[in-house]
Amino acid sequence: MQSYAAAMTEAPPSDSPGHQRRLAPSERRTRALDAFIDLTLERGAHPRPEEVAERAEVSIASLYRYFADLDELRHDSTARLAERYPELFRISKIGIGSRQERIASFTAARLALHETLHPLQLLARATGQDDPLAQRLVDDVRSAMAEQIRRHFETELLALSKSHREDTVATIAALTSVESWEHFRRTHGRTPNQTRRAWRTAIDRVLPERPT
Repeated sequence: MQSYAAAMTEAPPSDSPGHQRRLAPSERRTRALDAFIDLTLERGAHPRPEEVAERAEVSIASLYRYFADLDELRHDSTARLAERYPELFRISKIGIGSRQERIASFTAARLALHETLHPLQLLARATGQDDPLAQRLVDDVRSAMAEQIRRHFETELLALSKSHREDTVATIAALTSVESWEHFRRTHGRTPNQTRRAWRTAIDRVLPERPT
């Protein structure tokens, strides 16, 4: 299964037309993962196994053959996101453009990610409190996102000391996290445009000017 770091840097594979055929077990397993993702995004809560099996058009017995338990289904569905939505995990033209253009493209990318996938993101974080593997998946995503920040704002960050540089990366990551999205969009009732504007303003204040 593709890692988040790879999804954030690689171009998506091209699809080729095919004909009707019997799905292989691995393909039926993927259908089950996609069913879990779709149902969670639709409802904002984890679906029951029977609902996943029905949506994926597989038997409940087959579902339990593909996954050792429900934790494996949840974990693999989280990992599947990078394969299914690669465009949401990448920043177009990373590191290219003026300082303001890069701030704009970065905040737009993060907002699009959270607007689309926040139900799964927030549930993964809640699950991680009692599930070490789920927490490791969350940490992997956070690490990959932090590396994007380092690449996208490399020119400005290299002007800082190592300690100050990592402080700035962590601050930008927190400012544009799904937890921040939840505060802006749900707690404070801000619109997507208002949220993006606030994030842009905050990053502009935190990020040093391009050295001359």
